[in-house]
Amino acid sequence: MRVPKNIIQTGKYTSGNEFVEEKTNKPYQGYYYELNGSLYTGKEYSIDAIKIIKKQDQNQLYNSSNTAMFSLVSGITSQQLSTPSINSISDSRGDTLLSTNRRNVPVATSPPKFYVQKINVNPIIIKEVDEKSYISVRGNPLYKTTYTGIYNNINQTIEQAEKQIPGLTAFLSA
Repeated sequence: MRVPKNIIQTGKYTSGNEFVEEKTNKPYQGYYYELNGSLYTGKEYSIDAIKIIKKQDQNQLYNSSNTAMFSLVSGITSQQLSTPSINSISDSRGDTLLSTNRRNVPVATSPPKFYVQKINVNPIIIKEVDEKSYISVRGNPLYKTTYTGIYNNINQTIEQAEKQIPGLTAFLSA
């Protein structure tokens, strides 16, 4: 297939640290071309070319191996993810009473919210469940489970829950 020269710019080159493959987040070095505002690997047009995007250094999720795996499975790249900012209100003992998500909507940290992920399913699916469902699968080796908020007198943050189910932060910010 031929592409009109007025909509494609070929023969561009990057020496690295500038672009990543869109689906895998692997750094890209080499020739690329621009077609309709999108960038693709290779010196000339190819139907099999891999789409590349500019690397965003300020994205803290970019360097996580969990994020790379999540991106590969879900098709959502770390470039599209962002870490939500959480503001909280605490009482005199330091217990969190109320938080706000990145849209500044108040979110109570108690009662807790429960999450499960079945480990042998592709694509990765994280679900918010009730306490009864959480308890029923908590010890099952086919599931990852976690919660946020105060449960059994333990306050667990989103960052702590993310360590138990990688990708939870992205799930909650969607």
